[in-house]
Amino acid sequence: MRKIVIVPRREFRVPVEAERISPDVFAPLAIEEIGKIEVWEGNRKTALSDLFEVSGDDVPAKPEETLISLSGDFSKVKRVGENMTRGRIAAEGDLGMHAGNGMSGGEIEIEGRAGDWLGREMRGGKITVLGEAGDYVGAGYRGESCGMRGGEILIEGSAGDYLGEHLCGGTITVLGNAGDFPGIANRGGVITIGGNAHLPGAEMASGTITIKGRAKVLPSYQYLETVEIDGLSLKKFFGDLVDNGKGELYAASVEDGGA
Repeated sequence: MRKIVIVPRREFRVPVEAERISPDVFAPLAIEEIGKIEVWEGNRKTALSDLFEVSGDDVPAKPEETLISLSGDFSKVKRVGENMTRGRIAAEGDLGMHAGNGMSGGEIEIEGRAGDWLGREMRGGKITVLGEAGDYVGAGYRGESCGMRGGEILIEGSAGDYLGEHLCGGTITVLGNAGDFPGIANRGGVITIGGNAHLPGAEMASGTITIKGRAKVLPSYQYLETVEIDGLSLKKFFGDLVDNGKGELYAASVEDGGA
């Protein structure tokens, strides 16, 4: 496995657009060539090596045999791993917005916190976040009818609002809590939340959402029955009936107003 290490030279005060930090781009290039890749810091175009120290194995390899290690604070570095198809990216700390945009393969692991729009319009591959994640995980960007279509996102902490908005496929698992409207306009994906959530599945047409904690369920959902899944007693709902939806919503506990 070829390993390439990227370290910020300083703290960034404005966002850095770095969509070319990807195994697909780095794999065939020598270290010196990688350093010449253009990125944007705010409205200023510059070379990758002006902002980051680039080191590691200098021999080109296949993307699937390439690991990019991000060491340091990448919280303002956006679009890392965009459209990646193979290989692996490992962030030792936080990672900025839009990581894994449109990725169709490979793996991204984030030890810290992930910014908003993680895995936007993802097609395949796997993203793992050991910390928390922001809003719009696995969502579609403004005007898009579909967000995530395939792949897997695992968040070991909690996630923000609009988790999986316009989800059309794939799997999102959050071990902690989720914010408002997880699975809004779900069109076929699977969302599992280990903690609590507020108003899951609004405008859901199909798909499955499971809340293993407490949820505020919309009145447009029809309660069906209580079922046992993996040793957990869950209330099963059908909806969103406002949109003639046929989605399945499960919740271990429901706030007043639900079943």
